Amino acid sequence: MECSVNLRSFDAAALMSRSMSHSGSVSAKEQICTHFTVLDGICVACNKDIGDFSSVTFDYLFNSDPIRHTETLLRNRKLVLVLDLDHTLLHTCKLKDLTSEEKYLKEKVDSLENISNRSLFRWEEAGFLVKLRPYVRNFLEEASNMFEMYICTMGSQIYAEKIAELIDADCKYFDYSRIIACEEFKQYGKKDLSLVLGEESSIVILDDTESVWSDHAKNLITVSSYDYFKQREFEKSYSEEKTDESESDGALANILRVLKTVHGLFFENPACGDVPSLLAKIRGGILTGCTLLFQDFPLTRSRAELMGATCTAVMDSSVTHVVVSSNTKTEELCRWAEQEKKFLVNPWWIMDAYFLWHRQPEEDYFP
Repeated sequence: MECSVNLRSFDAAALMSRSMSHSGSVSAKEQICTHFTVLDGICVACNKDIGDFSSVTFDYLFNSDPIRHTETLLRNRKLVLVLDLDHTLLHTCKLKDLTSEEKYLKEKVDSLENISNRSLFRWEEAGFLVKLRPYVRNFLEEASNMFEMYICTMGSQIYAEKIAELIDADCKYFDYSRIIACEEFKQYGKKDLSLVLGEESSIVILDDTESVWSDHAKNLITVSSYDYFKQREFEKSYSEEKTDESESDGALANILRVLKTVHGLFFENPACGDVPSLLAKIRGGILTGCTLLFQDFPLTRSRAELMGATCTAVMDSSVTHVVVSSNTKTEELCRWAEQEKKFLVNPWWIMDAYFLWHRQPEEDYFP
């Protein structure tokens, strides 16, 4: 799920001011297109001739050869990692949207100063609270040893740069040339790798939203959505419960293990293939040897098959797991599973394995 915060109204004046600072008046860019990035006089999003206007600098795309740059990275034993922000590395909420049970956060929140070890921030000018996902700083530190990292977000450029200050105060992991925001996308609501300097065979993408990467699905690791603040009416949020996602066994810790496996196989055993094929192999081994009896759940079924499981609707001896939800229509399946001593699990057993990239204990998912 992409961040619901939209800063277009908030940053319109800032963007206009930024544009005027280059030319002394409203430039031809505002008259011709509404995108943010110009390279060599051409808008990277719509290919219109803008002239002398310049904005976010992606000059490295012209000054470097992607193939040669990839070769340099590989010599340094590095791949490329493209990171989403909202619901992947953090969660943002408007102060006015806090529930009564979340109001305590206003007093608890840290200021934006001395941010190196903090996880909860107030962005005063925009009226936001920003909560970093547990383990995010450890994740970035370890990932930076294996990957050249980019931010790619549906948020605005100003939003992305502000968030980058919070998660990377010392600019160790990102610089402005590797922060790609919504103004740079060629197609609304769809992310691409056109501003990432590297070969697709060496790129890993981490995002909570699969649909925005439809052209690069083989490079994508889908992470479970991080929802710290209240999202759903009938569910308590982490903030309301005054708890949080696990650091040691949460999403980022598990994804880091996958990244280390991909990196190790890529460089230690080149015969294993490129990044897309390695991701497919790792994912395809999670539920290998499992035969799942389904009655419904088409999305869950497709994800189980991606993880190497065999899915069937036939009750026979090959079945290892019966997947049911807690309703009366599944009583016959439950009785059969108990009689035949099959694992009985709810669909979350599959979904958690998919997002955490390893098989979960069946006893934790009894319907």
